[in-house]
Amino acid sequence: MPSQIINPTECGLLVTPVRQLYLHLMSFPTATAALTAWISAHGLSSDPIRAHIIGKIDRHTRPGRDGVIAQRRVRLISGRHILSEATIIYREYALSEDLREQLQSTDLPFGDIVATLSPSRRTTFARARVALHREISVDLQHEFTPVLDVHATVSTSKHGPIARVHETYGACLLSMMSSPLGSAGDLALRLTRDRALAWT
Repeated sequence: MPSQIINPTECGLLVTPVRQLYLHLMSFPTATAALTAWISAHGLSSDPIRAHIIGKIDRHTRPGRDGVIAQRRVRLISGRHILSEATIIYREYALSEDLREQLQSTDLPFGDIVATLSPSRRTTFARARVALHREISVDLQHEFTPVLDVHATVSTSKHGPIARVHETYGACLLSMMSSPLGSAGDLALRLTRDRALAWT
């Protein structure tokens, strides 16, 4: 499925906040590393990112596979901010016992847990979740407003693909943004603490 926000013929979209977020995510080996740098750069939070696990980890063996495949559904949270929601389907059998235990029993994000494996990401699909000029609510304490979907494959040089992820990023990530074009920021985004005008 082609991406709806990667379009080289629409160069003007490169300055929009959702696209800036997407390009930022593309430049890091894990979503956790990208989000840590993003929230620090934009002054959103100084708290470490934690994974709030939704439900319980689903484990099963698929026909023709070498071992157990597991699914971890999480919200990535920093302080009071819900940064993203994610579903991670990973090859449990490709990971060490220590890494498997951390994924099942801690609130560490997947990216932090597998960082020692020197992972890389390849985005397979991305789309904006907000319409052009649409005004959306940003309640930094309670509400999660999706602005960007990303599907990606996480791989390592030793194991090949170890996980497929579906991530949805929230509008709070745009709440402190200013455009890198200075005064042209009014063309791309006008944001306040509680209301955001998101462009795609």
